[in-house]
Amino acid sequence: MTSTRSSNTLLQDIPPQLLNYFEEEDFKTTTLKKVKLTTGFFNFSGLIYLKKGRFSFSLPQRNLDTLYSFIIEQNGWFGGLTLMQLPHPFLLINEIEPVELLYIPKDRLTKIADAHPLIYKWLLNIAAHNIPQWLQVPIIALSNKNIRVLYCLATLLPLNKRDFSLIEIDASQQKISDICGLSRPRVNQVLKKLEQQELIKVQHKKIIIQSTTALFKLLDEANLCFYDPRE
Repeated sequence: MTSTRSSNTLLQDIPPQLLNYFEEEDFKTTTLKKVKLTTGFFNFSGLIYLKKGRFSFSLPQRNLDTLYSFIIEQNGWFGGLTLMQLPHPFLLINEIEPVELLYIPKDRLTKIADAHPLIYKWLLNIAAHNIPQWLQVPIIALSNKNIRVLYCLATLLPLNKRDFSLIEIDASQQKISDICGLSRPRVNQVLKKLEQQELIKVQHKKIIIQSTTALFKLLDEANLCFYDPRE
């Protein structure tokens, strides 16, 4: 699990041809409920820009205990490699906060990029931004439950409040369970231990981080060779 922490806006650095496409569409937005889903699974093939909210893509393995999760942040792009000859996986999506997104299907994106090849370079830049986080995912997924929950909490911290004061995370234990790929009882065990250490306080559908510095210190034990959410 990891996150795209981009500060870019929709209009920043976007190729004009894609901007024209969005203008033709009048910047219409959609929600995850309107994206083509099959019982929570999305046959991903296209480019996504997230205007509002947060959600996670999960790449389920045969053993769901090693669920791979990648968090998409507001103002984040995902799908930079969608035009490469890669298999298009069914991704499990989990809405963390209500989202509004723009989605360009692969067939439409291909036509625009073929007519304007510089778009391929722009898409590679998006991929390069996401790759460190994506490479970190399987390492965390194979870590112990403590590291997986701690990493999840670190990636869920609000982007505009990354200081060391009191921080609230709007996420239930079930949401954390879905993102981590751990059972809810195992997540609860880790959260209770953190509560006993007075690092967090668990409330209804909310977790209050009481000591960000101390919580981050526990992640020193994790292998964060590709991406460190504390930075």
